[in-house]
Amino acid sequence: MYCLGSSSSLLSLQRRWKSLVNHLQDVHTNNDPIFPKCEHPDSATTDQSKCLQPGSKSLYKVEKALLNKRVLTDVGKLSPHHQTSSLEAFHSLILGFAPKNVVFPFLGMLCRLYLAAMHLNENTDCPQATSASGKPVFKRKFPKFKKGESVIKPVKTVPTYSYTQELMEVLFEQVFPDPAPYAGMMHSIPIPALLSSQYDRPSMEEAVAGYLSRFS
Repeated sequence: MYCLGSSSSLLSLQRRWKSLVNHLQDVHTNNDPIFPKCEHPDSATTDQSKCLQPGSKSLYKVEKALLNKRVLTDVGKLSPHHQTSSLEAFHSLILGFAPKNVVFPFLGMLCRLYLAAMHLNENTDCPQATSASGKPVFKRKFPKFKKGESVIKPVKTVPTYSYTQELMEVLFEQVFPDPAPYAGMMHSIPIPALLSSQYDRPSMEEAVAGYLSRFS
């Protein structure tokens, strides 16, 4: 199995990635002082039909895909230690609390982000659901990029909302009897200015004159 290794430097990762072209041809040494050879154990390949042949159309397509400038840039940003799946799950969860088609004020959006974070923290390690007989439950999906092939994913248990009970207790037992401290903390939160306020807004006459000059 080919491995990119644990180096996080941009140049090293890109050179390791480029060496895949040689690796796929059963060539495991590279004319590169930083990455002179593959790190996997040496093994003699007996079936050359499993390797790409120099000058072949298949090798040309693979090389074109692997050495694409945009791909190389993305490779340089890969992390050998961390994945973004949990962050992507959080971003997806936020849409349930703050849909994109609704405009919220700053404090309203901040509160909804807090709720999303509390929900994620409580349910991020939900165990896999089991059937009545105790067997793990899975579900099958057919994503478009798989072109008809299915993907199996474990089904998690139903999420819980214990944090809402804690929030209600704080609200009725602490905030309602004495709201002044909480109101003070809320008003102390710095609210950034609108993005539109960072730019000079031309007058209507100047905007019309600029429009007419472009099409005259």
